[in-house]
Amino acid sequence: MHTPSFCSYNSLDNEDYQGLIDKINKIRGFGLSKILTIPQIAILGDQSSGKSSVLEAITQLSFPRNKDTCTRFATQVNLRQSTRVEMMAFIEGEDTFNEKYRATQSVTWDIYEIVSGANDILCSGIAISEKVLEITISGPALAPLTVIDLPGYINTTLDGQDKSIIKTIHDINTKYIKDNRTIILAVVPANVDLNNMYVLGEAERYDPHHWRTVPIVTKPDTVEPDLLPSLVDILLNRRKQMKHGYLVMRNSSFKDIEMGWEESKQKEDEFFKSSPLWNQVPEERKGRVNVKNFLGELLYNHIKKELPHLKRDILDLIECGEKDIQAMGLPITSLGSAKIRYIEHILKLRGSLTSLLNGQYSFEHINDQKLQNGETTGFNGDEDDDDDDEDDEQYNSLEASKDPKTIIDEIGHSFIRSWLQKLYEGYNVSMTRDQHILPKDKIKKLVLRYKGNELPGFISFNTFTQIYSETLVQWKSITKEHVSSIHYQLHKAITEVISSTTDPRLSDLLLSEFDQFYKGQVNLIDETVQDIFDDESSPFTLNKYFYDTILSRRKAKAEKEIKNKMNELQGGRFAVHDVEQQLSSFGGVEKLANVNYNENLAILDLEEQLISYCKVARKRIVDVVLLQTIERQMIKRINRYFDKLIAVDDSAISSRLIEPPTKTTRRQELQTRVEILRKSLYEL
Repeated sequence: MHTPSFCSYNSLDNEDYQGLIDKINKIRGFGLSKILTIPQIAILGDQSSGKSSVLEAITQLSFPRNKDTCTRFATQVNLRQSTRVEMMAFIEGEDTFNEKYRATQSVTWDIYEIVSGANDILCSGIAISEKVLEITISGPALAPLTVIDLPGYINTTLDGQDKSIIKTIHDINTKYIKDNRTIILAVVPANVDLNNMYVLGEAERYDPHHWRTVPIVTKPDTVEPDLLPSLVDILLNRRKQMKHGYLVMRNSSFKDIEMGWEESKQKEDEFFKSSPLWNQVPEERKGRVNVKNFLGELLYNHIKKELPHLKRDILDLIECGEKDIQAMGLPITSLGSAKIRYIEHILKLRGSLTSLLNGQYSFEHINDQKLQNGETTGFNGDEDDDDDDEDDEQYNSLEASKDPKTIIDEIGHSFIRSWLQKLYEGYNVSMTRDQHILPKDKIKKLVLRYKGNELPGFISFNTFTQIYSETLVQWKSITKEHVSSIHYQLHKAITEVISSTTDPRLSDLLLSEFDQFYKGQVNLIDETVQDIFDDESSPFTLNKYFYDTILSRRKAKAEKEIKNKMNELQGGRFAVHDVEQQLSSFGGVEKLANVNYNENLAILDLEEQLISYCKVARKRIVDVVLLQTIERQMIKRINRYFDKLIAVDDSAISSRLIEPPTKTTRRQELQTRVEILRKSLYEL
């Protein structure tokens, strides 16, 4: 087998070129090419189009040409300029192969042996492998270049061949063709019409303006003499124009397989002197040496153009990688560290939640919510500070009519105490608006229904209680509806706080424990509401407001009744001051208000008692319900929830926080990836 002599014919012998290629080779050595595509040249073409010969001519390496050992996987050849002569082969994930063909300071490995060994590993049981054989050769006389030989396109399969091979080859090649950092070296045999070349059609699909496509015409010695002018027209970019024009190279045939690179070059030079027509084709576009120089120049300019974009992509990937690592949190490997982390989260959650429930908002919290809501001004309220009871009453009625969700949407879940107060006000307004005080005719019917053995003109306490219960039933219904809505919305707000302030790994555990706590507190709330209304079923008050209200209403009503009666008796002949004198002679309104009532007056008096008592009872119920249900069971006893969290079993904590092997591996992969990206960015 022929060992390459590594003679250099590259005209790009300048420091800028060498420095740039060295950088690309160095970051490729870091492993960046496994993360991002790096400017490179890919050789594509139909099967038997002469791809292997092109690779051989450019790299000075003799590759196998029989169908059993070639074009079954991509082969990347890296040529590096170095003071040391080295050669190595690498396949990702194949440690045994990589160990065998690791870098050695003498080019002793035979290419046939390397390719055959790779073929045994990659194509055992399959026709085409998606893995890449990477061969790297370094030497002082080598011109830096990287080329990738890809499997040739086929349109049909032989008997017994897997038909999926067609699609597999297509998918492998497309991955390279569509990448903007890959120069497409499209191998086109001279004896095939360009219109029938599948590779040109595929290249044009992903490179419609031919910025990256360079057709290289092979097998020019197979063209009949009378067709040579037409071929020269193509090479002069006259038939199908390409941005970078065309290249041409004479292939070594099978009978020349034992011929050395220098001898093959000499034979190629003689061929291009065989016809005067070849003189029309510029020297820099024909022959293996000139083709290699052309591709080196093209790759150099391509690298310079892509370098800023490559740096930007590296920066973006570093940022994404660091975010992924940060999102994974600090690694936890033991139960002790897991429990410490768990307690830290519980303390943080307790501090945040209790502050929100008590309305102790930090400036940081307020500013964060303002930013989220898009608020830019400080004070948006009405500048008129005058109080107006009527306006307040209308406002309260309006607020009470709002759906609880609407109120929370306006204020936001992050200000729990604020919207909770609004919901309290809504309950209070509903109780005021819907006192369900019965009309007089209804009271009269109920008096007759519930009448006992009391004397005419008297109303028993039992009758009062029965009639009052009619209103109490309505209040209970209103209370249950509002209380249920309040603690339901409170549950939603607290679960949102838990979800947003805790480690995602713990969210399901903390939410599950809160649901259990919530269900228990809801049961206590329902029992408390029932107890409150059981107590209220027996009217009772020592509130002076009740007595004052009754006396005030009795006085006003008696005064009005006596005035009407006096006016009626006197035919309206007495002035107001005369009526007052008459009232004074009777001992005043207070005395007249205590005279015996008939049945109708007793019913009217009962109405006044109901109105007065309902005012007292309603105010008491609203305060007691809110204080003993929501405030006591949901707000003040939230610590019971944290007591439950402290008692959580260790296994539940460890299963969520101790890092599993898969996550550790993923973390290491991310860290390695970011390290490669950082080193590459620094190098560039």
